[in-house]
Amino acid sequence: MVRRVIRALDVATRTVRTIVEADPANAGSAPPTESRDGMGREKAVAETAMLLLCAEPVRSLDERIREQAGAVAALLVPQARRADVLGAICLDPGLARDHAFAHAVLSRLGCPDPAVDRLLSESLAMGAGFGPERLPHRRLEQDWLARVWSAGETPRRRDARLVAESMLGRPMDALGSTRLDIYAFTHAVMYASDLGERRIRLPRPLRAIAADADAALAFGLDSNDFDLAAEVLLTWPMLGLPWSPAAIFAFRLLAGVEDDFGFLPGSSFDVARYEALSGDERSRFALATSYHTAYVMGFLCAAALRQGCAPPAAVPPARRSRGAGAAMLRLLDSDGPTACWRKPFDALAPRQQDSVAPLVLAALLRRARTKGDLGLVRQALEAALAHDLVDGPAPAQAAALLRRSRALKL
Repeated sequence: MVRRVIRALDVATRTVRTIVEADPANAGSAPPTESRDGMGREKAVAETAMLLLCAEPVRSLDERIREQAGAVAALLVPQARRADVLGAICLDPGLARDHAFAHAVLSRLGCPDPAVDRLLSESLAMGAGFGPERLPHRRLEQDWLARVWSAGETPRRRDARLVAESMLGRPMDALGSTRLDIYAFTHAVMYASDLGERRIRLPRPLRAIAADADAALAFGLDSNDFDLAAEVLLTWPMLGLPWSPAAIFAFRLLAGVEDDFGFLPGSSFDVARYEALSGDERSRFALATSYHTAYVMGFLCAAALRQGCAPPAAVPPARRSRGAGAAMLRLLDSDGPTACWRKPFDALAPRQQDSVAPLVLAALLRRARTKGDLGLVRQALEAALAHDLVDGPAPAQAAALLRRSRALKL
């Protein structure tokens, strides 16, 4: 995991250098908000700052982490405090903290700028309620930024009502949630927990939140969406949860993919295009499509390196439900593209497959719901009942779907 944090910091170095090269003063033609590779400057700068903050608690574990983090911070400071960023803080006070995201984090990391602090304070003087309406996880982000950068004021306490209104406080739709729904969940985890630095009182039982995260993992892996899966995995180390078999399996899967490519591919990554390129063009394509996913893997490994947060080395064997893994596989449709989890799942021992069977069940039920195949929903639930896999949101919501379907009189 130390090696993976170092790898993410190396990606950060190349990302910031790409942003610098895309500066109109250097590149001549690139617009001021986007790099030549389509990488949004302000977003990439903010995410790079967050990577540095995630890595801060584990800098002492390896000299290379400390050195690389320091080098990235030195490159990032001028980008975080560019004239256009300062102009945005001044002109758009309702989004002042958003524009000052990287400045706030760099200040927390020991790279302050009193002049920018004064400007930000003036914009924030418009009042806490000034600006656009925000979703709960975005309001949690604003509260978190207020704790990161308090400019001498007493840091803001977490608002328990905000946590309760976020996806942490409500059941997830295990069969129909979108990527944005799941990202709202993962961002609530990050900001409510201060990136895993603080244990918090959660509005629902830990078991229910972990079960929702398992269901979200099933969607991410079945969609071959490594970025989403990696963000969902943050739930375990950042909330201090015991790693579920599905989470252990997913972590090992992502680590294997990262080792195969040398980076963790993003959602817009195209293997065929990547393989058709060579040299600098290939490197630029990988960076432009996958830098964020590489960062999330860095977040994940840095969080897992904290005391007591590392995942076990292997998926544990199931103590019951023997044959559950094979039973779920028999119901899967062989048509269409193969999901990234299938080959690693096949490589598990039978009782390890049984341990991960709830993840396969959740993916199967989601596929059936998406296709409107109520017969497959029923078959999957019958197999789940036979193998004692009825716990969790996916089978419960699938059973409710079947009950509702009676009203259709089909």
